[in-house]
Formats: sequence, structure tokens, C-alpha cells
Amino acid sequence: MVKLFKHEDVLLFPVEVSGSDPSAAAMLQEQFGGANGELKALLQYLVQSFGTPDPLTRQLLLNIAVEEASHLEIVGTAIVQLMAMDVTPYNASVNLKPSLAATGHSLKEAPSLVHKMVNLGGVGPLVVDSSGAPFTGNFINSTGDIVSNLMSDVAAELRAGRVYHQLRRSINDPGLNRALEFLEEREATHSTMFAEAVERVKDEGIVSDQGYTVVAQRPPALSEPFDQLLAAMAKKLPGAPLDEAIGPDAVPVQLATGDDHLLPLS
Repeated sequence: MVKLFKHEDVLLFPVEVSGSDPSAAAMLQEQFGGANGELKALLQYLVQSFGTPDPLTRQLLLNIAVEEASHLEIVGTAIVQLMAMDVTPYNASVNLKPSLAATGHSLKEAPSLVHKMVNLGGVGPLVVDSSGAPFTGNFINSTGDIVSNLMSDVAAELRAGRVYHQLRRSINDPGLNRALEFLEEREATHSTMFAEAVERVKDEGIVSDQGYTVVAQRPPALSEPFDQLLAAMAKKLPGAPLDEAIGPDAVPVQLATGDDHLLPLS
């Protein structure tokens, strides 16, 4: 028999919370069904991969999507433990975890709607955020353009990492915080990988398809303080010779990317 896939019933990182904490469980719902959560990341990268012509980028998206599924397992397991429940794998029976249940029944402890939703919904995580708002496909960013998709992915990973950082500051549970720190660091790794991919394919996508001219690199006149700032930058960062097509009112500025961008002085 051909195996379709292999799944090891072991978490990517162990989760051992110190005690029941329905409030922390509700906060973690943000990373399960929220706009910057693991389910959003998994689906976004999977959807983007279908329309990605570059084989290396497509494999990157699929690989990170699979890891996001493992992150979802970690978050879901933490929510169950924080609700003082012990779910035996592959078994529908659910019981109070003896080591945690001494603090009280999770439903009685639940001070908010989200806590009760998690408990009454089967004592496991629900596809909602920390305020109880349901997950929506509007969270998924996929334009069909490889560069804009990857830049959106960089931002998604940075936002997710920031949420984990805030969760660690808000939750006083050493065991849980070790898992959250691991997740935060993995989001940083993913953002770096996506940023490297952007650099590799930056000349593809809509930028090349539309044949943008140098005019697209020249911002319009904005507020006076902003124009003064641009002028100051231009004087500090001399660039290549002026493009005659732009005229005398613009000066080249060498940016960190190594590309010449023309900025107006007035």
C-alpha cells in the first residue's frame, strides 16, 4: 500500500503548562483563528503556492505551510491544557487533567464568552480569535503576483511574531512561555526566508510585466516637511548620474537595496 503522507504524533515542541488558565486560553485563540494566526498562515501559503510559477518559491511556500500546521498543533494543545482538559489521542473521551483540575472546573472559571465558547465547543480550540470573531477567508492575501505575495508573507510572519511576543509578556506560565518563545523564533526564521525569496525574485511579477519606467520610482510632491526630508536625504546619499529624462528637479539617491531612485527636491 502506498502511503499518502507520514504524520508523527509528536509535537514539534513540547507543551506543558503550569496550571489551568482560561484567560490565557482565550488569548491564545488569537493565534489559532485570528487574523495573524497559524491557520491564516497555513492557508495563505498553501493558496499562494498553487499560482506560483517559480519552483523554488513554490516549495518554500509548501514547506512553511506544513510547519505552520505543526504550529497550529502546538497552539491547540496549549489551549486544551489551559482549559484543564486532558484529551487522549485518537480517543473521544475527555477528562479533567488531574494535575490541573485542582484549580477548579474550567467552565466555572470562565469569566468571558470566549472561555465558555472554548469549553462548550468541545473543550478544544475553536476557529475564532480572542474576541470570539470567526475566522474568515478575508484574512488570506493572495494576488497572483509572486513579489507582492512574498512581501505580504514577510509582514504576516513579523505580525505573528509580535503577537507571540506580546502573549509571552502577558502570560505568567514558564512552561507555556517556552513554547511561545519557540514559535516566536520560528516566525522570525520564516520572515527571513521569505525576505530572501523576495530578493531572489524581485525582478519578476508585476514590476516586470507592466514595464514600469523610472517615473514610477519618483514619488509625487507630498507635504513640505516630507519634501525637505527627501532633500536632506538626497544631499547625504549621493547616487549615480542624473537620468536626462527626469529633468533637473530630481536627484538620484542610493538606497540600501543598491537601486537608484530619483527623489524630487521640490
